[in-house]
Formats: sequence, C-alpha cells, structure tokens
Amino acid sequence: MRPYKESRDLEAVQRIWHEIGWIDNKAGEEGLADLLRVGRAMVAAIDGVAECLVHATAGAIRYQDTDLDLCAVTAVTTSRIARKQRFAQQLTALQLADGANAGAKVAALGMFEQGFYDRVGFGTGAYDNFLRIDPASLLIDASFRVPQRLTKDDWSAVHACMHRRPRSHGGVILHPPEIIKAELQFSEQGFGLGYREGGQITHFIWIHAKDVEHGPYRVTGIAYQTHAQLTELLALIKSLGDQVSVVQLWEPPDVQLQTLLRQPFRNRRNSAKSDYANEHFAEAWWQLRILDVAACVSARSWIGSPLEFNLRLTDPAEALLTGSNWRGVAGDYHVRIGDKSEAASGHRCGLPLIEGGVNAFSRLWFNVLSATGLAASGELSMDETLVKQLDEALRLPKPIFGWEF
Repeated sequence: MRPYKESRDLEAVQRIWHEIGWIDNKAGEEGLADLLRVGRAMVAAIDGVAECLVHATAGAIRYQDTDLDLCAVTAVTTSRIARKQRFAQQLTALQLADGANAGAKVAALGMFEQGFYDRVGFGTGAYDNFLRIDPASLLIDASFRVPQRLTKDDWSAVHACMHRRPRSHGGVILHPPEIIKAELQFSEQGFGLGYREGGQITHFIWIHAKDVEHGPYRVTGIAYQTHAQLTELLALIKSLGDQVSVVQLWEPPDVQLQTLLRQPFRNRRNSAKSDYANEHFAEAWWQLRILDVAACVSARSWIGSPLEFNLRLTDPAEALLTGSNWRGVAGDYHVRIGDKSEAASGHRCGLPLIEGGVNAFSRLWFNVLSATGLAASGELSMDETLVKQLDEALRLPKPIFGWEF
C-alpha cells in the first residue's frame, strides 16, 4: 500500500475503472486523471501494479450553524483480481487516519452498498428524496430569462457557485475546484444551463442527457442563492417539457417538490411501467462518521437545560490501523450538551451511560436517526430517561449533503 503516483499508477487505475464500469471512454479517462491530481490518493499493489485505489478530498460539512472540516472519500475502486483481500477497507481506514491527522473532524462517502463501510465506522445517512417528473406538470407560472449555456470549461465558475449556495444542516462543500472539473468530464453528453451576474454564475442546473431524445434527463447538479433563483431554475426545467417527457431531480432542502406538481398521483398511475414513468423514491446513498468526538460535540449549541452523560464508544477502524498514530475514536468520554457543548476523556461518577459504536453515535449526533430509534434497534444502549432527553437535545433538521460524490 502506497501513495498514488501518476507516472507509475495512472494506466493501471484507469484499467480498474474500465473494469468496474465507471468509465468507458477517453473523456472518462481524462476526468479520472484530473480527479487524482487533487486530494489524496492511495493504492494497493499486487506484483507492483495498482489493483485498488481509494481517493479522498478535503471539504467541509455544516453542523447546525458551524462548518466542520470534512474528509470526503470520493472514490473506492478495486480491480477484478483484487477482491476479498481487504484492500479497500485498509486503504479507506488509512485515508481516515490521514484526514484526521490533517484536521478533519468528520468523514463521509457515497456508498455502493450498505454494510461494507460499516466495517470502518461509517453509519448510514438520511434519506434524500428523488423525483422523476414530467417537467410540463410543474406548477410554476413564473417567467424565466434566457439562460446561458454552461460547458465543461466552466468548471471553476460552477465550483464557486456550489460554494456560494446556502447550506443547511449537513450541507457539504468540497474544496478543490478541480473536483468539479473531473465530475463534469465524467458526465458524458452533459450540459449546463445557468445565469451570471458580474461574471459569476449565480444559479445553474447541470443535466445528464445521454443519447435520449425525450429523456429521462437527470439533474446531477443544482445550486442557487435565493428562492427566487430556485423558482427560475424550476421554470427553466418546466420549459424542457416541450420535448422531454421525464426529468429526474434531487429534492432541494426546504422544498417539497410534490406540492409543485399538477396531479402527481394521476401522472404516476398513467405512466407506470413505461420508459417515462413518473416516480418518487427515497434513498440513503451516503454514510458518515465522526473523526473527532470533542470537535463534533462542541459544534452543538442548545438553549435547553444542560444534559450530561458518559459515553463509551467502539470503533472498528482501530483494528485496521496498526502503525498509525490515529487509531479511531474508541474510548470513554464525558459529554455535556448545552449552550456550550463539550466532550472530554474519561467518565464522571453518577451520570447515565451510552454505549455503542461510532457508526451509531455519528448517526445520532447528526440527527440521521433519533435516540429512540437507535435504542430500539439496539445500536445504542442507554437508559430510557436519557433516550427522551437526547431526543430533545439533538432535535436538528434532517442532514442533506446537497453535493453528490
């Protein structure tokens, strides 16, 4: 296992990505090269040839009103000959250690399947809502200006727009602009529509539309700064209904898209089992975990009566990190939640105890699932009185990343 080096490893990593179906053309190969030039990449080699790669990118995640430094695991790929060797687990754990040593307080990733990344301490995130709709059914009567075409060459301005968007609890940004350059390269036949003021992109949509005349189109990126700008983007999407029968989009924070549709149930019935089926589905596609308990706890500000408890955490990453000076977050803590929350090492006498893995505690702390739910499933063990108190003290909005990676 070693750091990635382009002159030595790029060709082998490109072969991995072809084997797993993540790229299938020259543009994808160029996008991969761009991705690996930023962030941190590590490979596991067999006979000197890279057969597994894990890539991480620095960013930030919003907790309540505070940004916490983020280690975003932006690619985990293993070749056909390197499966079941634990390379992906070990490299991911090493990336967590490197991220924590660089100051990251939280790690996050998009998962290929639930369960695998639990082995390095990740817990399943909240549901995001996705809708496939007939754009002509949008109940948006607002006018919209003629948009500008955005291309892959606009990657830097698109990245800046993503950074300027308002973020609620859970909102993510990735720091290197080149991460967008790579993502747009991967989007074959993708295109963007947006608006500029003073040379800056103020709001935009990026659409994946591969070889399909009437859709479905898929909105893979959206950013805006005001609700008026969101309304203009929705009106723009509605205008595509002259040709496109279905657009899939990610429901933005603080919006219930179903209420903006004309006869959504009728449209779902009438289009069922067709290539243009209207659908509404929810999916938990991301996972996260705490890398620094004290820093994450201190981000919580609560005006209610202070709540104190002891915490005993286990961390499965510990077993994968022999030789690393960061060994995960397993251990005993004393936690106080209040206007100034804090966590310190060790227990205090007379306080109730929470026991469980960092996976479950991360879900609790970010309000993916309530203390009631986690206690009922057995993921966290605690007294019933403490369950009710935590439900109140950690009452936060649903975390929404707003950035797919």
